Amino acid sequence: WEECYGNEQFAEDFHGNLMCRDGYGNEDFYVNRWGKIIYCGWNIHHILPVAHGGTNTKHNLICTNIVTNEKAGNRITYWIDDVLYQVQKNDKFGQHDIFILNR
Repeated sequence: WEECYGNEQFAEDFHGNLMCRDGYGNEDFYVNRWGKIIYCGWNIHHILPVAHGGTNTKHNLICTNIVTNEKAGNRITYWIDDVLYQVQKNDKFGQHDIFILNR
């Protein structure tokens, strides 16, 4: 968390779902923000899933809302809400990134 977001208490994952620093690993973590009850538990997501050759190295890991992580699962192409994502190799760095295919 600190490496990506510093001391921030809240951040959004790649899909825009809210995460709260205190909600790590908590599937039942909600906050009242902007007058709404918002789920913001988070965990670590493998950009390229281990099932597809991904590793636990830092460049393959990102923080995501637990709901986002569950919807992505172990797939390299997946829908979350109305957005189609695909994991692709980034030619610049030789690492994998998550790309939006339908926007």
